[in-house]
Amino acid sequence: MDNSIYIALSKQLAQFRDMAVTANNIANVDTPGYNAEKIMFTNYLVDDGNRHKLAFAQDISSYRDTAAGTLQSTGGTFDLAISGPGYFSIETALGTRYTKAGNFTLGSDGLLMTPNGNPVLDADGQRMFFEGTDRDITVGENGVVSAKTPAGDIEERGQIALSEFEDEQKMERLNAQLYKTDQQPLEPVQARMLQGVLEKANVSAVSELIRSVELSRSVSGTSKFIEVVYDLQRKVSNAYTKTSQQ
Repeated sequence: MDNSIYIALSKQLAQFRDMAVTANNIANVDTPGYNAEKIMFTNYLVDDGNRHKLAFAQDISSYRDTAAGTLQSTGGTFDLAISGPGYFSIETALGTRYTKAGNFTLGSDGLLMTPNGNPVLDADGQRMFFEGTDRDITVGENGVVSAKTPAGDIEERGQIALSEFEDEQKMERLNAQLYKTDQQPLEPVQARMLQGVLEKANVSAVSELIRSVELSRSVSGTSKFIEVVYDLQRKVSNAYTKTSQQ
């Protein structure tokens, strides 16, 4: 096979990977706390055996765009957002996981949890519960939760865990909202908790759609190039066969 086809195929494989990532970003444009994924590309050189170097395309990795999403005011008591590089701690069957999504709710037993039913953890790694009679629940910037009792007293109900990490790129994405990491959580320095607010996905739907169209055109162009090269090879082969038979 002609080397130009190998090079074109390497480009096309990278384009397919980029298209998949872009499609996933578009699918999560309305997912609270979602961080867009980006592809990193590079060229790698290969000796063709004739002292010539061939440059192949390669998607070496992807990275997470950790820029903050737009903060949307909801007024919901248990809608929380984090200003800064912080994360909520969530209990799952596989251990503690971390998220930027703060669209929490209360279970019938007063348990604070995610929409999927995973408990939200406090600063001590324990589940958080509320009394059915709690009123005027407030969440401070440090995650401390207070509520008014029927007697009118203000009591603390705990402190929602708020953690920062040394390197957010080392956190492994598990799905659109959850991450895991071997790093030890750090005390928040910049992160602050906001009540009645949700962080939207940091995805620009318009930009991603434009990117999708551009990739589609690029893939189509690469496919046509490969077809042209194949056609030229076939014609050369047929011409050589006829010449050798004469």
